[in-house]
Amino acid sequence: MNLDIKINDHGGVVLWSTAVIDGHVDDLPRIVTHVHSDHTKYLSRSARKSPHIIGTPITLEWLLALGAKISEEKLRPLNFGEALQLTDCNVEFRRALHIPGTAQVVCEARDGTRVVYTSDFKKPGKETPIINSDVLVIDAVYGDPSYRRFFDDYIDILLADFVKESLAKGPIYIHAYYGKVQEVMNLLRNKGIDAPFILDPKQYILAKILEKHGWVIKDYFLNTSDEAQEVMRTGWYVYFTHLFRKGVNGFGTHVRLSGWEFRTPIKRVNHRWWQIAFSDHADFEGLVYYVKMAKPKVVLVNSVRSTGGYSFVSYLNKKLGIRAYLLP
Repeated sequence: MNLDIKINDHGGVVLWSTAVIDGHVDDLPRIVTHVHSDHTKYLSRSARKSPHIIGTPITLEWLLALGAKISEEKLRPLNFGEALQLTDCNVEFRRALHIPGTAQVVCEARDGTRVVYTSDFKKPGKETPIINSDVLVIDAVYGDPSYRRFFDDYIDILLADFVKESLAKGPIYIHAYYGKVQEVMNLLRNKGIDAPFILDPKQYILAKILEKHGWVIKDYFLNTSDEAQEVMRTGWYVYFTHLFRKGVNGFGTHVRLSGWEFRTPIKRVNHRWWQIAFSDHADFEGLVYYVKMAKPKVVLVNSVRSTGGYSFVSYLNKKLGIRAYLLP
């Protein structure tokens, strides 16, 4: 079994001399699991020096929409379940419940070694498939045993109910990262909320791309459009904006979505602002469950994108008897 898998100083998972996942190495193909900034470091360098940028069609189109400058001939879309032969291994994408387009990466080496990189995920075994592996590479975002959310299984229902109740009193503004916005839009529609959605320009473009790929969201409008202005005069709408965008402070209920809350699912910040513990990452229990069910021979924990990485590695070694290492 070839265990020569490295993690570089910015979190890139280096697969022998074949490819690098969510990081950069000169002259190696780069695999991008999703568009979040901690997984796209040095992407502009990869656009110049990597022979290919590989990702799901949604991920690659979102990268371009968010401003990445990558020549068309370097883009290599790979659908879920398709195989791509690289120098030393066969690469395949599997779904991960995180943001639209997110992929787990399965790499089958010539000697039969199966390497799996989970990328970010939540709800393992339910909506994120657990993949058996020889070498499991995982980002322990919530790797400390104290990072447990007892309400993870029903936070979707609590969020939808909160939005319904708030809409009865006026508009609601939801502040979240790219991808999480579109996930919540889809969630609310599935929970029967039919209020119009108002979106910032980039959020609107990302939603349009999803629509092209078969997502059905309905009744969403660009915030500067005449239709949006007419909707906003009614006072019955959900406005979505990026978590750190300034200047969106209209009258109504404001909600910040964050996974960094473990005691209570919904917390009031002041008379207008609330925080809801809606996360796109598995908590400590979810991470452990994935590892146990995947039955790897070795676990490599990516310290660059982990919090509590030492604690997580220690738990795997001492409590589960699984060889685990924190890299780099």
